[in-house]
Amino acid sequence: MTDEPAPEVEHDTGQVTIADSVIAKVANMACREVAGVHTLGGATSRALSSLRGGENRTQGISVDLRDETVDLDLTLVVSYGVNIPAVAEACRSKVKEQVEASTGLAVRTVNVLVSDVHFPEGSPDAPGGQA
Repeated sequence: MTDEPAPEVEHDTGQVTIADSVIAKVANMACREVAGVHTLGGATSRALSSLRGGENRTQGISVDLRDETVDLDLTLVVSYGVNIPAVAEACRSKVKEQVEASTGLAVRTVNVLVSDVHFPEGSPDAPGGQA
């Protein structure tokens, strides 16, 4: 993802430019509203984020903006026990809806990669869990 601005939208009184990072933040918040999403980003990006401190609101989201259409790639960690295809589809739908409503740009595709499953503390499959 680059932080290049989106194409400028001309109005009678001036222009509005939307940066890729803004689109990614809107997508991040939309995904976090979906039940079953534990976090965004793969293991590597989450580890790097924890070393830097704080949470990166664009982690796990890639934005490709061309000719006033947006393609997004989402990388998710889901909670154990959820229906993964249903969570992925809910994320796709919510992100498309929120990005279009917030930016006025058309969302062409939302690709979802589920990179991991989060197990609750104390579960046998969780790191250090009880057998």
